[in-house]
Parts: sequence; C-alpha cells; structure tokens
Amino acid sequence: MPFQSSLQPIIYRGEHGRPSAMYYRIAFTEHEPWLAVIELSQAAADFPSPVVSVAPRDHVLNRVLEHDLRGVPLNLIKLVATDPTGSFGFEFTPDFHDYVRRDNRYEIHPEKARRGRVVERIEIDPENLTAGSVRVDTVHATAADVAPEVAAALA
Repeated sequence: MPFQSSLQPIIYRGEHGRPSAMYYRIAFTEHEPWLAVIELSQAAADFPSPVVSVAPRDHVLNRVLEHDLRGVPLNLIKLVATDPTGSFGFEFTPDFHDYVRRDNRYEIHPEKARRGRVVERIEIDPENLTAGSVRVDTVHATAADVAPEVAAALA
C-alpha cells in the first residue's frame, strides 16, 4: 500500500533564535519490509540544511514523530535528509533517559559490578519504542546512501 504525502512546511526556532523553516513529507514503502519514511528538506539556502545541521534535524524529526507518526514502532521508520547536495539516510537512536523520564514501561535488573557494587540494568522491550514515546537523536549518525526501497518510496 504505497503512500506519499505532499511536502509540508514546519516552522521552528532556529539555532540563533530566529524563526526557521524546513519541509517534510512522509512516504510508505510499497513492499516488505513495510516502512514509514520521513524526508526532511531544506526550505531555502539561508535556512539550516537537515543534512549538515544536527540540532534542526533532530528538532524537526522529533516533532514529526510526535505529531504525525505517534505509535508507529521506531524500527519501522527511516529518515532521509535532502538539500542541494543530495539525499542521505540517517540512523536515529532513542534517548533512553527520556524514555524512562516519561514513565514508559521498562524492567530493572540488579547486576554485580566491580568491587562488589550493584548497578541497575534497564531493559526495554523494543516493541515499546514507538514514535512519540521517546525523543530520538541523530548526533552520532553519519550521512549514508539511501536504501533502494526507501528511495523508491520517495520517487
């Protein structure tokens, strides 16, 4: 069931406090694995690029996840950032401290550490990691080629 939304503007507070804009759209892959694809696009040359600017990319990504894809498992969502240099895939990771702070479900297991200390190991069921239940970031991600099935969904 292919789907592709039109480009939507999203306004956010830029890195220096001035209003900034970015475009986004959501698409679904046509074949398994069934994925939702978020494409973030630079709105104009004087606005930050989602390819090179981490803070705006993460801010807009989290707003889209919270408002448009709430409840969709994070492992079924892919991110593509586009600017005049091209389109690139980015991996995102959940902020586990945020997940716990939001009172989501997790288990704590005591574990022995060095020198007889006991630490708590937090275990989270991946099924509970859904859009809107936790903030994500791309701070450690590097731009990568877009997977063929993801590129096909955006074509």
